[in-house]
Amino acid sequence: MSSITLENVLVSNFQTSGDADKISDELKSKLGFTVRYRVARLAIGRSLGEPTFPTQNIDSSGRPLKGELLFGMDELPLWVALLTTNIKKHFPNGELNIATLQNAVKRHWHRGVSLLQDDWAAAEGDYNKFIEILITRRAQLPDTVVMSATSTTNSWRQEGTGFTSQAKPVHIRLGNELDSNEPYEWLVNGVGYSPHVAIMGQAGSGKTRAMLEALKQVHDQMNVPVILLDLGKGELADDEKLAQALNAKVLRVPANSIPLDMFYGSNLGNDSDVADTVMGFRDSFIKVISGNVGAVQKDNIKEALRPHFASKGRITLENVKSWLKSYYEENELKTDSVISTINDLTEWDIFSANFSPSEFFSQSWIITFAHAQDTVKNLSAYLLLDALNTWMKRLDAAPQDAQGHRALRCILAVDEARHILASKHKALSDIIRLHRSKGLVVMLASQSPDDYEGEADDYLENIGLPVCFKTNADSTKVLENMFKHKPQMASLQSGVCLTLKDNKAIKVKTF
Repeated sequence: MSSITLENVLVSNFQTSGDADKISDELKSKLGFTVRYRVARLAIGRSLGEPTFPTQNIDSSGRPLKGELLFGMDELPLWVALLTTNIKKHFPNGELNIATLQNAVKRHWHRGVSLLQDDWAAAEGDYNKFIEILITRRAQLPDTVVMSATSTTNSWRQEGTGFTSQAKPVHIRLGNELDSNEPYEWLVNGVGYSPHVAIMGQAGSGKTRAMLEALKQVHDQMNVPVILLDLGKGELADDEKLAQALNAKVLRVPANSIPLDMFYGSNLGNDSDVADTVMGFRDSFIKVISGNVGAVQKDNIKEALRPHFASKGRITLENVKSWLKSYYEENELKTDSVISTINDLTEWDIFSANFSPSEFFSQSWIITFAHAQDTVKNLSAYLLLDALNTWMKRLDAAPQDAQGHRALRCILAVDEARHILASKHKALSDIIRLHRSKGLVVMLASQSPDDYEGEADDYLENIGLPVCFKTNADSTKVLENMFKHKPQMASLQSGVCLTLKDNKAIKVKTF
């Protein structure tokens, strides 16, 4: 018989050992968290993934956290279910009460932070590698999922959008193998590898043509929405046949605003969600400011925006400007690069908050920036990636069919992706690394493998299909890692690419 109620859990105190409490504070700083309970949740979840129950004798001298903070109002039933299931698994005859739950939390938190500390050391202090370790090495997820016919229809429906995608195999026909003239096809949503595509080649080599053909093929097979960002000359906006094939609406920024509520839900979540949204905007905004932005300026942005993001919806850049200027005036701060940059950006109506992320990302869009200043182009791209990343984080995994082929939810395609790759924007890294289970496919087209050289995020490790056309790239390291030898790319004819088949480099004639 259990004497645990959710109401009791909410008002009860939970704590861990003194040592674990200190480690939690260290991890909070290293991971950029603003509150201690986020580390506690991560630690408890990490420990629950272990096959044994933590039985080491530990003290209870850590600082207490109320259940409502530790677990959160929305996730409380899930955490209680996970913990009580774990307790009953290891102690089937034991009594379930608040004391046993507090004891389980104390022990899992203590063991979990030690495991997280080891994971951080294994990642050598690199945040993205740390996340990858947790997901790919620690989660121990199966490569395939076999679903019964009675448990799923192998399809999902995004509420409020009218869009439906079925889980089934999706292929890209790239062309014919040069040596055998046999058709070359690649399975996009196969099991055990990434669905993402990187297409590289100098101007006129065929890279953009290949990407657009791949987009049309996947869209035809799955009716999946495509978000196509043209960061080059903007010629894709003039291709009426392309827009028709993708059923896409064309936006020319800044003449057309992007109708996306880029901060959607910031006022609907908890303090942690607000902090994530504010600091996500701050990091993107800082990237487009000329010169260095100091710690004081970063704090000013956060303090100026946080109370408004917590209480207001449908926030625009004009709102952001107003709140920043009011904060500077109230605190008698001098006009600096923060204010001058937001003044410049609001000369144009870059975003309008007409569509929620669910509504926006379930439609196809071709967005070009040919007549936009670099500041406008870059901030627009960064904030759009931030919104896509946040939306994906909130979604359940897309379903799979009996063979493990995953339904596709959205394709993000970027033409002339060099600048966005060079920015090392965290949202792009998250999108490429973390969201393929949500049904997201990323296609990047850039002029050279050099665009990936020296990237801390090493995007190419998360690319399933590399396609390299003629290039005079100086770097050989990226190509060697990609093709396991030093290929000669400058001699490739127009329309001929180097790609992989069964982990071996082959040449394919695309047109």
